[in-house]
Amino acid sequence: MGIAGKILIVDDEQEALENCRRILTRVPYDCLVASDPNDALDMMERERPGLVLTDLRMPKLDGIEVLAAAKRMDPAVLVVLLTAHATVETAVTAMRYGAFDYIIKPFTSDELVQVARRAFESLPVSASTAVRPAASLERSSLRSPDEVIKLVGNSATMRDVLALVNKVAPTDSNILVYGESGTGKEMIARLIHESSSRSDRPFVPVDCVSLQDSLLETELFGHEKGAFTGAHAAKAGLFEAADGGTIFLDEVSGMTPNLQARLLRVLQERHVRRVGGTRFTPLNVRVIAASNQDLEGLCKRGTFREDLYYRLNVIPLTLPPLRARGEDILLLANEFLTRFAQRVRAELSTVPTIDPSAADLLMRYAWPGNVRELQNVMERAAVLVDGATVTSAQLPERFLSLADRDSLQSESSSFKQAKQQAVESFERGFLVDLLKRNDGHMGRAAREAGVDRKTIERMVKKHGLRGSF
Repeated sequence: MGIAGKILIVDDEQEALENCRRILTRVPYDCLVASDPNDALDMMERERPGLVLTDLRMPKLDGIEVLAAAKRMDPAVLVVLLTAHATVETAVTAMRYGAFDYIIKPFTSDELVQVARRAFESLPVSASTAVRPAASLERSSLRSPDEVIKLVGNSATMRDVLALVNKVAPTDSNILVYGESGTGKEMIARLIHESSSRSDRPFVPVDCVSLQDSLLETELFGHEKGAFTGAHAAKAGLFEAADGGTIFLDEVSGMTPNLQARLLRVLQERHVRRVGGTRFTPLNVRVIAASNQDLEGLCKRGTFREDLYYRLNVIPLTLPPLRARGEDILLLANEFLTRFAQRVRAELSTVPTIDPSAADLLMRYAWPGNVRELQNVMERAAVLVDGATVTSAQLPERFLSLADRDSLQSESSSFKQAKQQAVESFERGFLVDLLKRNDGHMGRAAREAGVDRKTIERMVKKHGLRGSF
C-alpha cells in the first residue's frame, strides 16, 4: 500500500517536472521526480508513493503504460494523467486502466493541488509515517444521513443494514461482512469505522487474495532487516499501521492455512511479531473481515480454521446483491452520475439526467457485478454523454440486448397480460372463498390451503382484502 502524502511525478520535460515538484512541495507533499518512465517504476517499487502524476505522451513508455505497470505493482496506488491532448477516447482509456483522474495542460497551481488533495482524501489513512497536509490531519466529520443513503441506498434491506451498523459501530467487537463481489463491503467497513470512537485513527484495507502468501505475510505483520533476501531495512506491517484504528481484511477466505494460524494468534494475543523478529508489539486494533464465500461451509470442508472463524464472526453482517434491492438502482445511478460528471466533464453547466428508456434498462438489468458494476457503467456514461441526458446509447452493449428483446416480446405481451389477469382473478376468488369458509381467520385458512400464514397475509395485502372479513 502506498504512503499517503508521497507523490511520484513522471514527465520527460524537465521544466514541467520541476514546476509540478515546486508547487506540490509547498503544500507540503513529499515529492519524488523522474524524467525516465522506467526509472519511475523502479522508484515506485522502492518508495511506494500513494499518488503517481504522469505525463501522457513520453518516449520509451507512455502514460497509459506507466499507469498499467503501476497498478500491477500496487493496485491501491492512485494515478493521475497529465495531458495536453484530452479527448473522450483518452478519458475512456484512462478510466479503463484504473486512472483516478486526468488534468489538462496547461493547468494552474490550484488545479494541480486540488487533484492531489482529492486523491489523498479518497485514500485510507495509512501508516503513522505518512506525510499529509496539515488540513487533512483534522478529524474527518461523519457523513450525514442523506449522504449515507446516497452511498448505500434507501431500500428496506439496506436500512436494516444501517440500523445494525449504528448498533455495532460504537463497540470494539470484530465484524464479519458477507456479500457478493461488488456489493460494497469495504464501504460499509469504512462507515463502521467512521461511526466509531476510532474514526480519528487509521482505517487500513487489505486485499487478502491479491498477494502471494509470503508477500501478504510481510504486508500484514512486517519484517525485520535481513529476514529474507531483499529485506534491506525493517518494515512495520499493516497491523502496526492500523494501531488504534481499524484493519479491514477483504476476502479473508483467500488466506492460506499458515496465514490463518498467524492471524488467529494476533487476534488472541493482541500483539504482533514481525517476520524474522523476536519482539512482540502490543496492538489495539479492531478487525473487520469480509468474504464472498460461506466461511462456515469452508470450515466444514476443512479449508478455513473454525477457531479463526469464531474469532472473526462475533457480529455477522450480510449485504444483499443489487438485484435484490431494485429501488436503490436509480438512486445510486444518479449519485454516481453526478460525481463522475463533475470530475470528468467539468465543462457541462448542469449534471446530466437519465432518460426514461435508459432508466428502464438499468432497472431491468441483473447486475452480476453489483454496485461496483453500476458505478463503472455510470462512469462510462458520464464520459460519453453528449448533452444533458444519458440515453441507452451511452450504456454498454449488454444493455442494448435487453432493448432488442423488447421488440421480440411485444407481439406476445397482450397474451401475457390476459394470462396474468386470469391468474390474478382466479387467485382472488379462491382467497375470498377460503377466508369466508374460515370466518376470516388467516391461520385456519392457511392450514386448510396447506401454506404458511405469511403466504395468506401477503395474498390478502396484494388483493386489498385486509379488513374485509
